[in-house]
Amino acid sequence: MGHDEDGPLRPTYNHQRPPWIGLHSDRKYTKQPEWWAEPGLKDPILRRGGFYGNKPSFREDDPRYYDAPVPDGTSLSGAMGVDARYNSNLAIKGDQPGNLWEWQQKVMKGSLQYKKIVEKYDISPEHPGIAVNPNMSDMWLSPVRNIGIGTLTSTSWQKYGPRFFDKPLNEGCVEKALCAAKYVAIFMAPFTMAEIRAKQSIPVKEFTARKFLARYLKLSPFPIAVASTWAVSICTAATIRNKDDVRNHLYAGPITGAFVASIKNNIPVGIIVAFFATTLGVVWQYQRLSEHGLQGKILPQQVSGWHGGPLHWKYLMQGDVEVPKHVY
Repeated sequence: MGHDEDGPLRPTYNHQRPPWIGLHSDRKYTKQPEWWAEPGLKDPILRRGGFYGNKPSFREDDPRYYDAPVPDGTSLSGAMGVDARYNSNLAIKGDQPGNLWEWQQKVMKGSLQYKKIVEKYDISPEHPGIAVNPNMSDMWLSPVRNIGIGTLTSTSWQKYGPRFFDKPLNEGCVEKALCAAKYVAIFMAPFTMAEIRAKQSIPVKEFTARKFLARYLKLSPFPIAVASTWAVSICTAATIRNKDDVRNHLYAGPITGAFVASIKNNIPVGIIVAFFATTLGVVWQYQRLSEHGLQGKILPQQVSGWHGGPLHWKYLMQGDVEVPKHVY
């Protein structure tokens, strides 16, 4: 997950500085990165710039020593053919930079269901795609336009509008600001209703859709401006530094707090906003760098239940069947 000059900017975390080398020292540690482990041990999470707390110190303490990952592109239960145990759920886009539709196409074409259909049918490039279950976790097939969204309710309308990670963190600052504004605008609809109910800003007998809209338009501009300021700040910091790391939040948080303090003319409120924006941003960044990232780990397969096991689907394949060629 390190930054590749030929590819998009990706999150990194330089956490392997030996304790005997100072934080601001000019010395560089050029030996084995896993300085705490036995000689020759290679930690793939460390070497891709990831973060996790329980690091193995010797081979026998690493699950990969006993159960090696399958080669990339060969797994049947992991999206894009990666090992489902040692990788995040790549069927969810999360913070992977790239266009959502291209990502959905890649996940669909890498699924077992699509590959089996391609063996029988000659699908044209213009085909809109088929519903698949990339991780084979249950019997539900997701339409192509719902793949990768990764929320509690995956609906078709979520593909509309700007998205934060259509581009890497150091690109598309305007789109990121509009994305932050979009989500805050959606959140403000139930928040406005709760505010009306709690403060009685609109009496029950006088409540109308027009008055609700007026109250919504009165409450929304400030939160939308704050969210957009944070998005522009973190994108600008990543662009100037050309790095996607935790330090970007140390700039975006205080800038957001200063914006709130200037608008509200209240320095204590601005300090509180800066503290919470920085803290939540740092937590979010560490989650992105964790072993399974924002996508999380793939859930245990439930295709055939506990009595059948994850490979029970193979028993449903009882031989080859010729595709009918009759045209009626």
